[in-house]
Amino acid sequence: MVTFAQLRDANPAMFHQSAAAWKDWADAALEHAGYLDDKVGKHIAEPHWSGLTSELARGKVAHTQTNLSISAEQLKTVETVLVTAGQDFEEDQNDLLTAVAEAKQAGFNVDGNGVVTVPENLTKGKPAADVNSVNNHASACQVRINAAVYRATRVDTGLTKELAELMPKNGGKGGNGGKGGPGGGGGGNGGGGAHRGYGPSGGPPMQRPSGKVADWINQAIQILRENGVNLGPDDASYIATIIQYESGGNPNSINLWDSNYDAGHPSKGLMQTIDGTFNEHALPGHTNIWNPVDNIIAGTRYALERYHGSLANVPGIRNLLHGGKYVGY
Repeated sequence: MVTFAQLRDANPAMFHQSAAAWKDWADAALEHAGYLDDKVGKHIAEPHWSGLTSELARGKVAHTQTNLSISAEQLKTVETVLVTAGQDFEEDQNDLLTAVAEAKQAGFNVDGNGVVTVPENLTKGKPAADVNSVNNHASACQVRINAAVYRATRVDTGLTKELAELMPKNGGKGGNGGKGGPGGGGGGNGGGGAHRGYGPSGGPPMQRPSGKVADWINQAIQILRENGVNLGPDDASYIATIIQYESGGNPNSINLWDSNYDAGHPSKGLMQTIDGTFNEHALPGHTNIWNPVDNIIAGTRYALERYHGSLANVPGIRNLLHGGKYVGY
């Protein structure tokens, strides 16, 4: 599992540097395959050389060329996997650093485990409304930090599995294998002392809608209500939390690291639905999986159907409400 400190201090450029090395090796393999053709092939071809021995030699060269080409293809696959992982990991790191910076700008403390705490001076003697606003802001920062770690762990788990399948140990034969399943995530537990913690074990662990995501959620809820789906007062927060963990608020997000991708139908969009699930739960006129409002509508209808009519029953939400860690739905 990726930790808060590991994600905070990581150098995503290392992914791209490693990928460049694998590309060089792939290019070298193809170059050697071409060398065999240019420098060796013409000397063992008819009429320069004939007979059984020449046929065996030509077969050996052809076999070697094939192996070099296969090796180059596998090396290029590793390069592609590393580039994709680097891009995803860098995005998750940026989300984490942005949330940490926002928390510190607001006067909150963020410890080495990524736990956000509110100094007493920010709430002592303040009106209840102001205290709630401060606590909600701290909680939102905590969710964004935890969500970034969760998504980075998902990438790390998938990358580890993919590379293990491409480069098996003990002389096994590699292939283009599937992606790894999602890993656990979330920030560390902690807090206390003279401060009140707002990590997984304290405070409201939900993401309150804000900005464009809030607009998309409000539009989706209105359309759902017009179609007979009535949501409760906490459901907007639950939806926002799912979005934060699943896609980080990116409507163009696509998960290339779990079993859905391995099966040929990766999770897409704000709420990370696969095509079949989206199509089954989309409403007429809202059938674009990349449209954030359409994705929220389908994802919410799916969650309500699967989890007994309540978003509070979604495993990740239920876990967070009880001080646990988010899991995919």
